Amino acid sequence: MEPALKTRLIGALVLIALAVIIVPMFFSGGSPQTDNGKTLSLALPASPDQELTTRTMSVAPPASSAMPAAASTAAGGDQLATVDIPSRAPQDVHPENDQRPAPMPVQNPPATPPQQSAPTPPAATPPATKPAPKPTAPAPTSAPGQAANGAYTVSLGAYSDTANARSLVERVRKLGYGVKTDKVTIAGKPGARISAGPFSTRAAAETARLRLKQAIPGAPASVVASAHDQSGDAPASALPAGRAGGWAVQIGAYSHQADATALRDKLRKAGFDGYVDDVRSGGRTLWRVRVGPQTQRADAEKIRGDLKSKLKLAGVVVTVP
Repeated sequence: MEPALKTRLIGALVLIALAVIIVPMFFSGGSPQTDNGKTLSLALPASPDQELTTRTMSVAPPASSAMPAAASTAAGGDQLATVDIPSRAPQDVHPENDQRPAPMPVQNPPATPPQQSAPTPPAATPPATKPAPKPTAPAPTSAPGQAANGAYTVSLGAYSDTANARSLVERVRKLGYGVKTDKVTIAGKPGARISAGPFSTRAAAETARLRLKQAIPGAPASVVASAHDQSGDAPASALPAGRAGGWAVQIGAYSHQADATALRDKLRKAGFDGYVDDVRSGGRTLWRVRVGPQTQRADAEKIRGDLKSKLKLAGVVVTVP
């Protein structure tokens, strides 16, 4: 038997003996007794004369495993049977299989001197040409008094019979309205178109139309808007004290609305209350530029003087609405 194994067996026996001796000391009553009152002997039996045989069990996987175990049996009685168990640890990678190529040093290409390009000759500059003059739009022309005030009349129709025309004129005059007669041609024969007025406001023209329609049922009556030129200032009698309205200064009347709007903006930038309104005159529409309105005629005259001194613009005093 090997000395190491014998030493282990002896140590185990000593521990068992100590346990048998010391453990009963913790209990009182002396030595344990059997049921018959006999004292048991605690003496250890003598060791057998024959030698002990130790066997080592194989822990290798079954025969079907990929790693078979090689067992060797004991040739003699005092030798142990041993089993060789191959290690399952992964084998080390062979260094020849893990050789990585060393990085190749990067060689910079030799610097080439920059090529000098031949200087380009300066481009010939064309001779300076004078810019063509831009066409300038003709300045809008208008007179301050052109279509200064709107006028309304009541049309009573056209008549080819002279007697009927004269009778209608007399009846209109008896009602206190002014009458205007225009010569026209009806079916190749001379005739007359009769209208009552003029009236300064549409409201006054509508009132006259209703009255004429009631007094002369057979006459067709309709309100017609028109405008007349005013070359000078409106007199103070043009707006009686008992009639609603005011006074304004008209700068001009234009056939294009854009021209009227441009002048209005110029007036506003200069601090004047400019505005634009339209009126029908001679079968076309005119846009009038005015400043105001004012309740007193004297205030309108003062504005006209300021326009003349600041903006060099002439105007006429007209009545509104």
